[in-house]
Amino acid sequence: MSKETQPQVAVWFFVAATFVFASTSLFFPDAETWLRITTVVAGLVLVVLGGIQLSREFAQRKK
Repeated sequence: MSKETQPQVAVWFFVAATFVFASTSLFFPDAETWLRITTVVAGLVLVVLGGIQLSREFAQRKK
């Protein structure tokens, strides 16, 4: 990878968030409420981290 091209990591945060959101329904269809809330919180954390990384990538492109 050259110095001009930066790896795009933000998309992987969003892909991971999608899998986390879907994991409860796919793997534990009769999950308890605490597990569903935990996976929603984990998915939201990944979405926020992906947004932060995306803003960094956009800022890097502007430079």
